[in-house]
Amino acid sequence: MKTALISTILFLLSFVATAQMAEPVKWSFKAEKISNNDYKVTLTASIEEGWYVYSQDLPNKGPIPTQIKFDKNPQIILDGKTVEMGTKKEDFDQNFNMTVTKLVGQTNYFQKVVRVGDAKEVKGSLFFMTCNGQVCMPPKKVDFNISLN
Repeated sequence: MKTALISTILFLLSFVATAQMAEPVKWSFKAEKISNNDYKVTLTASIEEGWYVYSQDLPNKGPIPTQIKFDKNPQIILDGKTVEMGTKKEDFDQNFNMTVTKLVGQTNYFQKVVRVGDAKEVKGSLFFMTCNGQVCMPPKKVDFNISLN
């Protein structure tokens, strides 16, 4: 009986340790020139199967939504809001006892920016949380620096 209990505890601890070391979401960034001074900035989350991130638009008192912040720069104007596009699943999340919107697979976040000076880059950060239905990774901040070519 003790051996089975110890084995179960060790198995669960190894699962938690593995989950904490995993990086189920990988980010990439790019800017595409769409006219003389207009750019489409794309932040792409490649999310491993079985994992998800939360939408930017969540009710308060729930999981941490994906948050994207662009550094203030007088030579860059944000045109509109950051739009998320990907496979969305709205369902009841037992971890938070509420219905939430989750994104799975490859998810893109688009932001139109207008360069009004000679800015060479767009800087900022994103903050997100990822879960797999059994465990949630600690929220993570990712800085980005995207060249405007």
